[in-house]
Amino acid sequence: MTLSPPAVAAPHDPAAEARVLGALLIDRDAIIRVADFIRPEDFYLPRHQRVFDAVRSLFERHEPIDPLTVRVELQRKGELERVGGPPALSELQESVATAVDVERDGRLVSGKALLRRLLGAAQDIAAMAYDEPTDLDLTLDRSEQRVFTLLQEGVASSLRHIREALNVTYDRIAYRMDNPQEVVGVATGYPEIDVPTNGLQRGDLFILAARPAVGKSSLALNIAYKAARRGERVLVFSLEMSREQIAQRLMAVHASIDLIQMRGGVRDPEAAAGLMDLPVEIDDTPGISVMELRTKARRRKAAAGLDLIVIDYLQLMRTAGDDDNRVQEIATITRNLKALGRELGVGVIALSQLSRAVEERETAEPRLADLRDGGSLEQDADEVLFLWKRIPGTESAQTIDCHLAKNRNGPTMKFQLVFEPRYTRFSSKARER
Repeated sequence: MTLSPPAVAAPHDPAAEARVLGALLIDRDAIIRVADFIRPEDFYLPRHQRVFDAVRSLFERHEPIDPLTVRVELQRKGELERVGGPPALSELQESVATAVDVERDGRLVSGKALLRRLLGAAQDIAAMAYDEPTDLDLTLDRSEQRVFTLLQEGVASSLRHIREALNVTYDRIAYRMDNPQEVVGVATGYPEIDVPTNGLQRGDLFILAARPAVGKSSLALNIAYKAARRGERVLVFSLEMSREQIAQRLMAVHASIDLIQMRGGVRDPEAAAGLMDLPVEIDDTPGISVMELRTKARRRKAAAGLDLIVIDYLQLMRTAGDDDNRVQEIATITRNLKALGRELGVGVIALSQLSRAVEERETAEPRLADLRDGGSLEQDADEVLFLWKRIPGTESAQTIDCHLAKNRNGPTMKFQLVFEPRYTRFSSKARER
C-alpha cells in the first residue's frame, strides 16, 4: 500500500509570534511600531490571535498595556482560559528580553500570513480551473485579481475607522492652506481645469467628450505630456491611432514642429531626445477589451508604478461578452474603468464621442444628454469636460470652447483654450494673458 505524504503545515513561525506578543507585554509603546501593519488574523495560533486582539483593544482605548491589563482584558472577553491562563502570559513575557526587534518580528509574522493567503488564492484559482469554465477571459481576470490584491494589500484592511480619514483630510486641508497654488491630484497643466477640480484625483473617472475633429485626442495627449514632464507615470491606451502617430504628436507638442512637415520628412533629433526619458507607455491594441486593459494597467502599476491612464476612446472598446446591447456594454466599460481607477489609485481620462444631436441644434454647445451610448457616462464620471468650436479658426490657431459640465467635488464652469492644429498643442488663455 502506498502511503500518502504527510500534510505540510501552512507557513507560520510560532516563535516569532511569541516574541511579538512578549515585546508588547513588556513595553507598552511597542504596539505603536506594529499596529499599522499587523492584524490579529496574521497570527497563526488562535491563542496568539486572542492575546493580540486584547492588546489592540487596550491600545484603541488609550489604556496602558502590560501583563495585568492584558489579563484583565482577556478575562473581560471570557478568553483568558482559552489562551492558557496567566501562565501562558508569563511564558510570552519570558520569550523575549527586550522589545527592540518587535518590528522585525512583526514583519516576519505578517509575511507568513501573506504566504498563507497566497496559498488560499492558489487553491481558489485551481478550483476555478478544475471547473473548466467556458469564459476563460473572465476566469483569468478573476485569478489575476486575487493575486494582484495580495500584491497591493500590504496587510492593511480596507476597513478604516473614520478618525483615519479625518486625519488625512485635515492634513490635506492644512497643506492646501500652506500651498494654495499646488493641486492635490495629477495636474493637467491647465489652470482652468486644475483650479475647479484640484487636479485629476486618484480614483476619479474624467470624461473628455467632443464631436470628431475638435481636438479631444490632442488635449488628452497634451495633458499626458505635461503630467509626464512633472514625473507622473502615464499609460496611454490608443484604440484609434498607432503608437507611431502618438509619438509624432508628442514630438510636435514638445518641439513645436509642424506635424504636416514632420510627416513629409522634416526631422528634429533633439525633439525625440527630449521625450526619451518621459515616463510614458503606449498600448495601441485596436478594440481592446476592458479586461485586457485592466490586466495591462495592473501589471504596469505593479512593475513600475502608475499615476494616470488615458483611453482614446471609449466607444472603440469592447467587453469580453457578446452583448448586442451597446448601451449596456458602455455601462459595463465605464463601471469597470471607474473601479479600476479606485483599485489602482490612479486618475483615468477616457475620451468619448458625442451624439449627432449636437449638430442639429442652433448652438453647438454639448449637454450631458449628448454623451453617446447612454447615461452611464454621465452617471459614472466624476468630471465631464466638453469641447466645441463656436468661432471658426485658422490653421495657425483656433479658439476651443470648453465646459466642465460635471464636477463631483467642485464647481462647474466654462472657459476657452487655444488650439494650434499644426503642433497639436493646446494653450491656456489665462496663462497667455
